[in-house]
Amino acid sequence: MHRRAALVLLAGVAALFSCVRAEAALDEWALGFKAGTLGIGGELATNLLPNVNLRGSIQWFDLDVDVELDDIDYDLNIEMLNPMLLVDWYPFSGRFHLSGGVLFNGTDISLEATSAEDIEIGDESYGPDEIGVLQGESDFDDIAPYVGIGFGNPLTRGGHWRFSIDAGVVFIGSPDVDLTATGPLAANPDFLADLAAEEAEIEDDLDSIRICPVLSATLSYRF
Repeated sequence: MHRRAALVLLAGVAALFSCVRAEAALDEWALGFKAGTLGIGGELATNLLPNVNLRGSIQWFDLDVDVELDDIDYDLNIEMLNPMLLVDWYPFSGRFHLSGGVLFNGTDISLEATSAEDIEIGDESYGPDEIGVLQGESDFDDIAPYVGIGFGNPLTRGGHWRFSIDAGVVFIGSPDVDLTATGPLAANPDFLADLAAEEAEIEDDLDSIRICPVLSATLSYRF
């Protein structure tokens, strides 16, 4: 999902907050700064029911790193822009909470490999002049379920500032990898068959992150 789509989803989350408030006459609100494994961003929380809160957030993260996938060295770029909508239940009327919701997955992953030596793709070896630049993209599920636990309630009375922590997992699904090349073999059927086999190998390498751990901390102001 591209950044524009993520922004559209964020607008939808904001609209949902407005609709819920109109129906339930919600009277507690908190705005927070959030940071964690999904990046940095903001969060808005309100009360749905006694001991039940609704939270909407968005976090941004950008990372460039060198990785080896199926014996090929890639420049990997990960760019996240991920709105999230969560419901928190406080079963003991304290600060401990159980959370469930969805992540609107706006993550873009791009790969690029340039080599001065022969590269094995599929079951064949190809020279750098034949391949050119090897480029790729990887997509995951657009909507990913989230479950987790946490400590802290931004809507508790007795002051305005609150600190919360959350830990959970998001189920982003198996990756879908698409590779292309800029060299003269880019449209060769045999090369494309080997490229498809390479895509499958990378998907296997990335499949371990289909269940992604999520950690975050939030500093909130109740108003």
